[in-house]
Amino acid sequence: MGGFLQRLKERKLVQWALAYAAAAFALLQGLDIVAQRFGWPESAVRVLIIALAIGFFVALVLAWYHGERGAQRVSGVELLILALLLAIGGAVLWRVSQHSPEATIAEANAVPSAAAVALATTASERSIAVLPFVSMSGDKDNEYFSDGVSEEILNSLARIDGMQVVGRTSSFQFKGKSDDLRTIGARLGVANVLEGSVRREGERARITAQLIRASDGIHLWSQTYDRTVKDTLAVQLDIAEQVAGVLNVVLDDRQRARMHEAGVKNVDAFIAYQRGWKLYIDGHRKPELDLIDTLRLANVEFDKAIALEPEFSFAYFAEADFYEHILLADEHSPTERLDAQHSALRTLELAAAHSPDAQQRDLALAERQFLSDDWHGLSDRIETALRQPGCSAPNWMPVFASAFGYGDLIEDLGARVNACDPLNTINFSTRAWAARATGHPERVLAVQEALTRARGGIVSVSPEQVVAMTMLGRIAEAHNLLPSIEVKGEFYYVAQLIVGRAAGEDAASLHARLRSLDRNHSKLKMWAIADAVEASLLGDRAEANRHAAALDARPAGGLLLATLVTECQCGAPFDLDATPKFKARLAESGLHWPPPQTIAYPPLAGNSTP
Repeated sequence: MGGFLQRLKERKLVQWALAYAAAAFALLQGLDIVAQRFGWPESAVRVLIIALAIGFFVALVLAWYHGERGAQRVSGVELLILALLLAIGGAVLWRVSQHSPEATIAEANAVPSAAAVALATTASERSIAVLPFVSMSGDKDNEYFSDGVSEEILNSLARIDGMQVVGRTSSFQFKGKSDDLRTIGARLGVANVLEGSVRREGERARITAQLIRASDGIHLWSQTYDRTVKDTLAVQLDIAEQVAGVLNVVLDDRQRARMHEAGVKNVDAFIAYQRGWKLYIDGHRKPELDLIDTLRLANVEFDKAIALEPEFSFAYFAEADFYEHILLADEHSPTERLDAQHSALRTLELAAAHSPDAQQRDLALAERQFLSDDWHGLSDRIETALRQPGCSAPNWMPVFASAFGYGDLIEDLGARVNACDPLNTINFSTRAWAARATGHPERVLAVQEALTRARGGIVSVSPEQVVAMTMLGRIAEAHNLLPSIEVKGEFYYVAQLIVGRAAGEDAASLHARLRSLDRNHSKLKMWAIADAVEASLLGDRAEANRHAAALDARPAGGLLLATLVTECQCGAPFDLDATPKFKARLAESGLHWPPPQTIAYPPLAGNSTP
């Protein structure tokens, strides 16, 4: 052994090793800078590290044979030690390869669930969910302030090229819950989670943020900011930039400008917006709340936000929904409806004008046009909006467009929205609606299954599912599912009608049974559309035309008649001559008419087939 150590000195093996290690370290530092600037994937850097590790052992072998004394015969002990060194090097390399980030994620998720394992192999390294920051203050407004901080960070990250950011609707479903981060990552399909807390005291705020790898809970970055409330925007942008840097996303001046444009600069404006958004969500989801009344209260808050931040695009877009529901509901006066139409057109125009997102602009403009009395070029505008890249969720546009054969484009957009916002149940419903209306029953059932998975196995039965089974000829199954439909409103009424007609039920008995349903169970109050569907399916074309004419005469009647078409599954449920405004709009729009009949209803006794 003493002779062997002497030979190490003679061949300067230690010097070789140190020189190689120093050179490799310097090279890696330089490559790390280059990788960040050019956005190289982490896999490329790992390959270089492995190559340098292999080179280390090669350098040792070369140093041994080409040292100071030149190549010469080595002893058996020396060969054994060299073989041992190479074996150790191989073992180190094998362990490095086994504990690459991908392997670490897979190991960490092997125990919790199959879904977590799937996440490890599919989630992008730059995918992230921003959970609602926890308010550490008791005041309710401070909770809205915390929500606003979270949403603004989310919006800033979403403006960065290369980042995959989960939408608010999905990430905020974990507010106030204590789910394990692995579970959250698996359900949202992300590799990273940003969480934090906000403590506001007067004009001072302490914001703490931490970036965590979902697979194993390792903290990748954390920071605490003690700032004034007015400095909140700067904090949000800094957090977004820091997170992007940790995830090896290189920002340029263009992307920083986009992030700044996406931010709300007035703190009180986004507090008001958060109050309004809470009312907006509750109005749609809670059955005990009147939808119109709750949306009216939400618009009071949106108006406050807009007064403080006149370019607040999201507030304008959310505000339009109140006016659209007034247009759709039966219980309002002609004057109220006309005022609602004008207000909807104005707010959607402002939403488009101030939106920093091209897709959101196109969606707002398409929605605005079909509410208007000018449909010139509407078909091109709808197609442009549906084809626009991005995953912004539309509002009423898919319902309208599905009456004119845009089913595939709507599904493509809906699938993109679900990829960005995987727990957005409204989007699942929109996809199912469009698939049913355009004659794709298998797609309806597939979307319903996906919704069940997104809800963690909770099964719900929708009118779309029942109608899809009827379209497939599975009428007995559809009939058995009818009592399980959760919301017993007008769409439940229409589903009952469609199943009964497809089963060959007598028109008089079907009419009597449907009229016995309690019409108070309705958030939307769109019974005029349901009555028009009934008249059409029961063979009373004159009555169907009368209902359609009344809808046509209302402001934005085109939206109501398009909704009627999507509900009927019977082709054109009325004659165009009965709806002169709709007929004129169709002539200038380029939209396809008539729609196809998707269910072959049997003849009615004593009536012609509808």
